[in-house]
Amino acid sequence: MISRRLGGASALSWPAFWVCLVTSIAGNLTDRFTVQSGFNIVLNLAANVVAVAAMFAVMLALRPLLLRDAAVTPRPGRAIVMFVIGAATRGVVLGLLLGLMGTGEPRLLFRVIASVVTLTLAMAICATIVDLVRTGQARRRALRAEAEGLQRAEDEALAKATGIQERATAQVRSLLLDRLTTLQGGEADDLAPGLRADADEVIRPMSHEMVALPAPAPRVDERPDVGRIRWGDVWSAASLGQPFRPFWGAVLLMVMSLSMLTAYNASLPRGLAYAVIGGLLIAGVLVVLGRVVTPRLRTMGPRARTATLIASMIGALVAAAIPWGLIMDAAGSDDAWRSPISIVIGGLVVTLGLAIEQGFRRQAEGADAELVAANARLKYAAAVAGAAAWHEERRVSRALHGPVQTAVRAAAMRIDQGDLAGAERLLVDALGHLEPDPQRTGVRDALTGVAKAWDGLCAVDVELTDELATRIDDDPPLASSVVDICTDACSNAVRHGGATNVAMRAQPTGDALELVVSDDGAPDATAGTPGMGSAILDDVSIEWLRRREGERTVLRATLPLG
Repeated sequence: MISRRLGGASALSWPAFWVCLVTSIAGNLTDRFTVQSGFNIVLNLAANVVAVAAMFAVMLALRPLLLRDAAVTPRPGRAIVMFVIGAATRGVVLGLLLGLMGTGEPRLLFRVIASVVTLTLAMAICATIVDLVRTGQARRRALRAEAEGLQRAEDEALAKATGIQERATAQVRSLLLDRLTTLQGGEADDLAPGLRADADEVIRPMSHEMVALPAPAPRVDERPDVGRIRWGDVWSAASLGQPFRPFWGAVLLMVMSLSMLTAYNASLPRGLAYAVIGGLLIAGVLVVLGRVVTPRLRTMGPRARTATLIASMIGALVAAAIPWGLIMDAAGSDDAWRSPISIVIGGLVVTLGLAIEQGFRRQAEGADAELVAANARLKYAAAVAGAAAWHEERRVSRALHGPVQTAVRAAAMRIDQGDLAGAERLLVDALGHLEPDPQRTGVRDALTGVAKAWDGLCAVDVELTDELATRIDDDPPLASSVVDICTDACSNAVRHGGATNVAMRAQPTGDALELVVSDDGAPDATAGTPGMGSAILDDVSIEWLRRREGERTVLRATLPLG
């Protein structure tokens, strides 16, 4: 993962430029100078700015060649090569400028090695951190956008579920109220044809239209807000993890600086060996102590942990650099403490950078986990809300197709027979099925209501044991399916077949329910035409069959029985 971040699209960035500039200036200020020699700090700073600018100019020129497809395929090896070439350019340019201005000696080999060792590490750390931050922010933007879209989808689904009944049934209610008012006023001469037209041209098409509506789908905002980095959490995460692990980066920096010191003063091989051994021992002891101190840091506040972390870093680096300075001073070096101080500054940059990277990673992981969990909850809530909206659509659709249409057609037939009171009762029942939250009755009462709707027009027999009725009522979707199938089958038998007797029978067969509806009417002229009843049977039954058996038309449906 680190290699992918190192060689990705974030290899060069403005944060990396500023880190390299600060590191360059801090390291160069330890170069030997005296006020009497005419050192000009402004010129020194300007030389560092120009050198770092040249470094990035070279890397920008190399990026199209070395990292042209880094956004798709990370190239960590090529990125390191680019960093090394850029850092070497900085060393050459800085040495030449300082020599020309008279504010320092060129010492090109030394400066090139120092730049490569220090700035390559700094660039690698910056590339890792910047890529981690950018990808983390992109990830959180996507998760926040998804969360907002899911929240909006949930709200829309809930609003849709509460408004479906009013929008879908306003026209039907208005028609039925008008017909009921006309009937109660005694004007029933032309009412029966109007009721049949309402059933055929309004109620039935509306039920089919509603059942075809798609379920609500979440939408994602394309312009989400960008979250801020919580620096306190970054340091807290770094200090609570392995705060002294980044010191190994500083130790590596000190080991690599052997080449710098050897190039500068080749007469100190034994002293350098002692210095390396001493520095490694001190750093190792501090790492071990750090593992002991880490649990105690958990009881401190974020500021105390941060202060302890930074102080420990500085102290360890200074302690590890002391042997270098002492040995070089004993050897008579003119600037014995320049390299140790440079190492302390560079090591501090490396150590802090690694600690920040660790903190960023922990923060990103925590934020991602939190957002993923929140999105999972939102997805569940949105699904529940969507299911509620979908169920409400189907409920109203079934009500229009089943009991409402049945009541309207039966009312028209009763008006033809002169039974105005019965027609009025049926229209009132139809209006009751359009209520937003009708009280659910048991399957036996619902089937008894179907029989009463056709009372006097067709005898409807219901065969259902109390035990089986209880099992069906315990499964609301099954109960709704049984009522819908029987209502539609009975309506078809009377309207299309002219049936005078319909028999409904339900019986359990293992873990399934066998539902049989038979009638003595003529063969159904619409039996081969798919309709709402066929759609319900396809959706809820394991298998179903309608056929002619002797003098009766028989519908057999097998439904899952919980």
